[in-house]
Amino acid sequence: MSRIVYFLKLAWAFYFLVCFVMLFLILYPLFLLFLSRRKWYRMAHKLRAIWGRMLMFLTGIIPKVEFEQVLDRKGTYIFAPNHFSYLDILSVNVLIPVYFNFMAKHSLNKIPLFNIFFRTIDIPVDRASNKSSHRAFTKAGQRLQQGTSLLLFPEGKIGSMVPQMSHFKLGAFRLAIENGVPIVPVTILDNHQRMPDDGMTVGGSPGRMRIYVHKPLSVDGLTVQDARRLSEEVFNIINQKLKEASIVDKN
Repeated sequence: MSRIVYFLKLAWAFYFLVCFVMLFLILYPLFLLFLSRRKWYRMAHKLRAIWGRMLMFLTGIIPKVEFEQVLDRKGTYIFAPNHFSYLDILSVNVLIPVYFNFMAKHSLNKIPLFNIFFRTIDIPVDRASNKSSHRAFTKAGQRLQQGTSLLLFPEGKIGSMVPQMSHFKLGAFRLAIENGVPIVPVTILDNHQRMPDDGMTVGGSPGRMRIYVHKPLSVDGLTVQDARRLSEEVFNIINQKLKEASIVDKN
């Protein structure tokens, strides 16, 4: 990479961060309002999508989503995407047309201002604490029973071998089976190129942001003992799509 390209990529990453923060601050009063009452959480979710659309427009990101099967917008699902970039949250917020809550690592709950989401609409998970983790998954089960979809990154965090996926944790799959909710594999294709995990060090770039939403997988007849097999099925579905898109080696 030439020195000029490197500095351009750093400049874009910095510009993206500035737009991200400034747009959030502008919209923050509305987030405060919509997150003040549970019945308005759906409006907060829609506002996050608007925030994301505005951010994409300003930073030259071109979103595209493809569905293997049309989703029921009023249905209840657990979405399970691969996780290669911090832009993944932006992608799914904008491109999945179903109201859902995030489950994500509890460290996000420590970010000033942004933690408003994990004190309200979303669910933080501290996997280092069995008690906290159990409490989070109990809350997640309650949300599913109330008809609210969830989105979990089964890898738990961005791995060290991107674009190779890390081993999937079983939480999402146990939740799906225990609550009788279909699980939807989601393949995120380009975000590790737009903004790598260390994007503020190596920079990023504008361009396409594609995701592929696979058809929901039924969990009818499965027991919690089948969680690992279900996780392997979802892993293989996503990995095959990454191979088809030449993101990972086809061998």
